[in-house]
Amino acid sequence: MKTLFISILLLAGTYTASSQNIGVQAGIRLNTSTVRYTGVDISRKAGFEGGFSYQHTIGLPGLSFRAAILYFNQEFSLENDMGNNTGITYHFMEDNLKLPLIAEWSPFPAQIKPFVQGGIYTSYAISGNIKDSDSGNSLKYEKAGHRLDYGIVIGAGVYLTRYIVLDIKYEHGFAGRNLMLGDQTVYVCNKGYSASLRYLF
Repeated sequence: MKTLFISILLLAGTYTASSQNIGVQAGIRLNTSTVRYTGVDISRKAGFEGGFSYQHTIGLPGLSFRAAILYFNQEFSLENDMGNNTGITYHFMEDNLKLPLIAEWSPFPAQIKPFVQGGIYTSYAISGNIKDSDSGNSLKYEKAGHRLDYGIVIGAGVYLTRYIVLDIKYEHGFAGRNLMLGDQTVYVCNKGYSASLRYLF
């Protein structure tokens, strides 16, 4: 399934790159990832998401496809409370590149027009860190393939003008990933909401 997702994204990205609707986007990403590690309190932080997009309109009214190259960061913390105001907290931080392929449908041909969207994505963790109160180290993964994620995207948005777009998306990852914490693993399955503004040239 990973190979299928990546192949579809690469082919579609090549096709849509010829589009004249090139855009830039930036926004906030709310991390709602599933994190499993027993005996700790888990907290998640919001992060940044932004990058470039290519949009291609096809023959059907209101329907277009959008490919993008996006950067996003995500963070979460594991807090082990030992009582008597003692304990230790580990902070996990990842920098990721993401390649989404989105189908967008806008049923109303007006200047201010809403749309719905859905598609697939794949992402890759290009770097990461794990820190506690005393030190920090590069983030390690149980397997090299655990840097990779893939999943689905659904959402909605609105064209505020011909050039400015507001959209909100939910992403649900399918790849369970194991991050190393000493000789133990922390299970993570990416999920999140994002809200962004996109400008079309």
